[in-house]
Amino acid sequence: MSRFRTIATAAALAGTAALAVVATSAAQASDTKAETRWCTGSDLAIRVDDMHSPSVKSKAHMIRFVSAEGATCRIGGTVSNVRFLDLNGKDMHASQNGGQPPYTEAPVGEDRYAVTYVASDGEGPQLSPAFVRFNLPGQGKLGDLVTIAWPKSGIGANVRMGGITVPVS
Repeated sequence: MSRFRTIATAAALAGTAALAVVATSAAQASDTKAETRWCTGSDLAIRVDDMHSPSVKSKAHMIRFVSAEGATCRIGGTVSNVRFLDLNGKDMHASQNGGQPPYTEAPVGEDRYAVTYVASDGEGPQLSPAFVRFNLPGQGKLGDLVTIAWPKSGIGANVRMGGITVPVS
């Protein structure tokens, strides 16, 4: 019987140690997330890229949030107050629709970046914006207002934007 107790005690101790390692790792991951500061406009180098749309009836673009040199931060939610602007900075009044995407956060830094996917109609009225302007997400407030060059490919007048997320590979 003592051999059984020894094995059972050793197994219990090994299980407890494994749980302690998992709990410690989870706590450290949570602490790391809490320690990583929220992205501001000066932390980011933002650009818009054309994407291949899976449908000939739509256009696709990706807003890419890359870290400025040496910055590490996190960003999540959605951009707000989105305006597509002509060369003179005048709002082109693109209609935007779609629901509220699920909330996600993404780390930005070194080789990690975040994206927002943009879809628009490929048929019907088309716009040729020079820029897109929006507020970055803030924490409980509006984030920085940024203006980014838009690709020459243009955009449909009816636009749908997703939330900020890690890129889909």
